[in-house]
This record gives sequence, C-alpha cells and structure tokens, in this order.
Amino acid sequence: MRRRDYAKALATVDGLTAVASLAAPLAGLQRVFEREYTGPVFGDGVPLVDAEGERIREDRLKNGEQITVFPELRPGIERAPTLLVRFPESDYGGDTEMAFTAGGYAAYSKICTHAGCMVANRKGDTWECPCHYGKFDPKSGASVVGGPAPRSLPQLPITVSSDGYLVATGDFEAPVGAGGG
Repeated sequence: MRRRDYAKALATVDGLTAVASLAAPLAGLQRVFEREYTGPVFGDGVPLVDAEGERIREDRLKNGEQITVFPELRPGIERAPTLLVRFPESDYGGDTEMAFTAGGYAAYSKICTHAGCMVANRKGDTWECPCHYGKFDPKSGASVVGGPAPRSLPQLPITVSSDGYLVATGDFEAPVGAGGG
C-alpha cells in the first residue's frame, strides 16, 4: 500500500470514528426534542407537593414567595416541575387566568417554551430562563417580556381543597415546553 493510500484510509477511519462517537449523544437528544404527548400529568384533585413530597398547604407561602412543586406521584405519572407563586390577587392582570388561581396562588410550568430548559432565576418580579434568557411575568399569566420564548409558560388550574391543600383542577391550559405552540 502506498503512503498516500494509507493516509487516506487512516483519515477515513478517523472520520467514521468521529461520526460514530456523535451518534449516541444525538440519539439521546431525540428524546429531548421529540417528546411524545403521554396524556395529562396533572388532573382534577391531584395535590401539589414540594421536592420532598410534602403537600402544599394554603398558608405555605407569603406574598411574593415562590416554590417549585410537582404533582403528587402516582404510578405512571412523571414529575412535572411547576412554579408556584403567591401575590395579592389584585396584583394579577394581563394574561393571568384568574379562574385558575386560588388564594393569591398561581402555578405555571417551569419548562421554558423556547428550548425546554428549566426557568429558574427570579429577577425582581420576572422569571428568567438561564439558557437563552427568556423572561416571563408571573403576574401577567407568565407572559413573555423578553428573550426568544415564543409564548407564555402554560398556567395550571388550581384550587384549595376542603382540607386546606393546593390541588390541581385539571392539566396545563396549553402544551408544556418547546414546540407546543
């Protein structure tokens, strides 16, 4: 084999190895970007719980406070991170669906509608996604107030149960995450 042919063969093998090394990570990304709808996660009467699984009582948060909550786990239900915030009811306006609020509480999907990252940062009265800096206003239906997000964070309808805990009264009012718009 001539030196030039050997170099071509070696370059081809190296190139194929590089492409193959990308296959596994790219296959994993398919699950992120091609999520299939599996049915509602929240439903009527599903309690909201914190990261430790404690149900959220009506008096848990003071005005201006927030917490990440989830549906109480049941077989077959995946965790769905949700931002729960409390403000005086008179502070809500804009796109907030007031029928979905309870006792000053409003709940919105924590999954950004741009690329599916977790909205985590609070800057004053807005939430910010750390990936591409989408900004959302929880007092106005988690509407987009900056960045590349194409739509508001979906709101979760909630109420206070007869025993004083926050529960969902249905699923999110719009598709959760990126690409649902």
